[in-house]
Amino acid sequence: MGNPVRLATARVAAKAKNVKINGAKLKALAAKFAAADSRVPLWPKKMHLETSNRGALLDYLVILDSLNFCFWSKKERWRFVYGRKEYNGYFALSLALKKFFEENPEKGNLDYFAEISFGEFKAILGGGKNLLFLRKRREIVRAVSRALLKLGGAEKFILSAGGKLSVLVPKIAAELPFFNDTARYRGEKIYFWKRAQILAADIWGAFGGRGIGYFKDPGYFTAFADYKLPQILCFWGILEYSKKLKRKIEKRKIIPAGSEEETEIRAATVMAVELLTKELRKRGKKIRPFQVDWILWDKSQKNKMTLSYHLTKTWFY
Repeated sequence: MGNPVRLATARVAAKAKNVKINGAKLKALAAKFAAADSRVPLWPKKMHLETSNRGALLDYLVILDSLNFCFWSKKERWRFVYGRKEYNGYFALSLALKKFFEENPEKGNLDYFAEISFGEFKAILGGGKNLLFLRKRREIVRAVSRALLKLGGAEKFILSAGGKLSVLVPKIAAELPFFNDTARYRGEKIYFWKRAQILAADIWGAFGGRGIGYFKDPGYFTAFADYKLPQILCFWGILEYSKKLKRKIEKRKIIPAGSEEETEIRAATVMAVELLTKELRKRGKKIRPFQVDWILWDKSQKNKMTLSYHLTKTWFY
């Protein structure tokens, strides 16, 4: 079964007016990566819950990726202190939840999060100051936890896919609230499924691709369309924005969720990663789109970029 994200975003990228892919610069980057023998970053276990309790780890990942979105701020960003060091963004979330699960093993489960109060939820996030959608996040985590409990729990839900991403990812999008990441573009339904795919990828990473983390079809994954990947692809000249869109991003104006501009940014990001993967494979690199995504995301955390990422208020990324 083909991934509808790959099929739909290809159609958007072909029609896009606001975002184009520079093929020459993409090939140059592929050659540079190949020559440098760029390594796929390992899934960062130290930044996540480490436990031999499979059920607890799965519940942790579900909660994590239910909340894995929208860490930007026009002013001061939300921060969390872990081990005397301050973090922001995704790792602030992964470590806040790690700390809670480690210190409260009796509460580190879907049953607790299904009924969590707003005060308890805020406390886990160190108060959640400057974190967008704070009340919505609590609503989401309760809804997802309740849905999974009705389905028999995270482990049963994941195993029901029979080790196939082509089954699991659509199931996550269809059966877990707030995971069905789609848009309308010129009358057509467009699939992105960012958090649905990344939840499956985190299960793969956390379990080292073994046991419940083994999937027969890793090529099913596309890139996980967010705001950091297009930022670095634009910084390298691979994504080219129209003057109007670039000006909006430079002035840090909100790009509405589901708008033509936002849909084209995300679709072009997915397609750029697909093309980059093909170019790397031509150069002898056995790599998949989700691994290219990990390389780009890792580099986006380390490169200082002059162009901001696009700002979109959404719980999908």
